[in-house]
Amino acid sequence: MNSPFRPTFLKPHLVGAALLLVAGMARGQVTNQARSLTLQECIERALENNLEIRSQRITPTIQTWGVMGAQGVYDPVLSGGINNQSTTTWLSSSDAQGLGTTNITQRTRSWLTSADLSGKLPSGATYDFSAAGDHSYGNSSSNSFSTFSGDTGVTLTQPLLKNFGFGVNAATIRIARENRTIAIQNFVQFVMTTISSVANAYYELVYAIENHKSAVETRELARELLDQNRIQERVGTMSPLDVIQAEAGVAESEQSVITTARAIKDNENTLKRLICQQISEFGSATLVPVDYPPVQMIALDVAESTRRALEIRADYQSAYHALESQNITVQFNRNQLWPEVNLTGTYNLNGLGYSFSSFGDNLTSTRSPYWNVGVVVSVPLGNRQARANYHTAKLDADQLLLSLKSLEQNIVVAVDDAVGHVETNLKSVEAARAATRLAQESLDAEKKKLLAGTSTTFLVLQAQTTLATQRSAQIRAEADYHESLVALDLAEGTILAKNNIVLDEKY
Repeated sequence: MNSPFRPTFLKPHLVGAALLLVAGMARGQVTNQARSLTLQECIERALENNLEIRSQRITPTIQTWGVMGAQGVYDPVLSGGINNQSTTTWLSSSDAQGLGTTNITQRTRSWLTSADLSGKLPSGATYDFSAAGDHSYGNSSSNSFSTFSGDTGVTLTQPLLKNFGFGVNAATIRIARENRTIAIQNFVQFVMTTISSVANAYYELVYAIENHKSAVETRELARELLDQNRIQERVGTMSPLDVIQAEAGVAESEQSVITTARAIKDNENTLKRLICQQISEFGSATLVPVDYPPVQMIALDVAESTRRALEIRADYQSAYHALESQNITVQFNRNQLWPEVNLTGTYNLNGLGYSFSSFGDNLTSTRSPYWNVGVVVSVPLGNRQARANYHTAKLDADQLLLSLKSLEQNIVVAVDDAVGHVETNLKSVEAARAATRLAQESLDAEKKKLLAGTSTTFLVLQAQTTLATQRSAQIRAEADYHESLVALDLAEGTILAKNNIVLDEKY
């Protein structure tokens, strides 16, 4: 809720006039380069330009290709070949007579062709469509010959235990999909963390600028006091010691101006690093934050915030899908404990002829079929590798489940802490504002007493220091309050929605 005691040096309508002067002081020169930025603009710039976000954005795309690669297990394989071979057989005359033939030399040439289409089905079955042909021709000492032969058919193998079923055979694809989901959630979490960093850097820059303005005002008060003391010294109503004390107060306030001006530059660089591809993009320009949100009470509900966090927080969703992926691995490894029992079947058509047409007629007439059906059993003795894989996967799943439960508890604590910090920081703001108002009243009173001769320069300087300290504490409390709201949004997982960010193709 807004406080009537907010001092004028914090009012937003004074910011525009003072910031250019502040930037000049921070650099020791006056510059006309200034870039006014809202918090929303900073967040959008970070989403477009932040190098870490651009790098993390690639990972989900990689995992999408991983899903496509895993689906390739069902891609059929087409193969084929053609070979030409020649065979020459020579017999001596005595060998030929002993064999009862007159053939001395026989030459045979063959063209061998083959084609094959094989693949795997989601049930685990494998198929193989094949065709082969052989055209052999040649001559001997007494005659020549030419024959055509070949076969075509299909072979199917269906596992009945190990590697049987849609779930087992799609395990790699399902794991790849879970990994893609994990990558997306990790990217979302990274973006939310980056947005949180941008918002905090933005509010830290606001704090640094306001703190510098406070330091400048404190210095002006010290100089005003010094001028008054010098006048009173010249007329003989004040001692030189009071002037020296006032000069010391000016020097001390000047040091505060220098350090707070440096803090502005440091916080500018932090923000630039988050929202730019290169810090040099803004050159020597001064970043001017224009969002000065009021400190006001918001509705807080720990139970609702916790429920929301457990539903939508990206890191929780990532951990949940990691457990789901591991459970798929457990199911697959459990199936691998079974022996292999495969049902196999083959059906072929054969053909033979002395011409291509007769060969074709014989092949397609189904007069020369060949088929077989059988069961092949393979039982690994001991099966230690499969058993080790299964128990390891199961223990890994148990670990991930415990990690998920631990993350749930961490989320509950984080949300409760975030809500508590918002409440505490709101109270701190009100207390700091009251303290600033009282410090201002004390300073005014001491200055009146000094003019009346009932106070001292030392007490006035002390009151000025107290006011400067309380002003800084108030500014710090307001920055902490806004940053605690950012922390609450991050703990709830609602920081994207709160900033109207949708992670679509644009981002």
